[in-house]
Amino acid sequence: MGKLEGRVAIITGTSSGLGRATAIAFAREGAKLAICARRKEKLQKTAEDCEKEGAEVLSLQCDVTNYDDLKNLVDATMEKFGRIDILVNNAVSATQVISIMDHTDEMWDSVMNSGLKASWDLMRLCQPIMMEQKYGKIINISSATAFQGSALFGAYVAAKAAIMGLTMVAAREWGPYINVNCLSPLAVTEQSDRGFAKMPQEAVEAFVPPLGRVGDALEDVAPCMVFLASEDSRYVTGQNLNVDGGLEIHL
Repeated sequence: MGKLEGRVAIITGTSSGLGRATAIAFAREGAKLAICARRKEKLQKTAEDCEKEGAEVLSLQCDVTNYDDLKNLVDATMEKFGRIDILVNNAVSATQVISIMDHTDEMWDSVMNSGLKASWDLMRLCQPIMMEQKYGKIINISSATAFQGSALFGAYVAAKAAIMGLTMVAAREWGPYINVNCLSPLAVTEQSDRGFAKMPQEAVEAFVPPLGRVGDALEDVAPCMVFLASEDSRYVTGQNLNVDGGLEIHL
């Protein structure tokens, strides 16, 4: 029996990268999945790959910056599965690698609305369901950049730091029934490759962790997502788990 057998998970941003890897890992552990993304064809590919692992899958094209889309995702999940046990707020728009002074309002709003605001909205939509069940696991995605204040990532750093703070507040307010945690990954994805391509070489070199490589989303990071979604983490809440090969080391 898988660690997530019979559990129902909503995962956003599943067309590629960590979202896709998380969906596949959860499917392998027995979860029922409600997945969403903007890119319909890639979302369908993720759904098919999860079904090959034996998962029952609901896939919905969704813009996480649109509240009605998020509410429809939650409502459709409840209609199909009757409960929501796990929420993974993974989606965020493409990272802008640009100085603070060159950021536009549109760039700022894109990152804030797709990352911070969407996480806020989905947490609040799922909380009453989880509280009634007296069970829930929420996993938000932050970043080591929130600790480092990485140059050229102003809006992204601000959003990820805010997500970390929101996670801690929700963990205090929603215990004992809901565990709320963050995960800060370092993994090769389409988005990270685009970001690295725009960065100066010396900045790229700073992202090489003590373990000597950037992680694989499915093999290195997704197992830790399973940990936070499973009963193995039942006594963990309000924490940020760095899964980054040691890039960010601190107490």
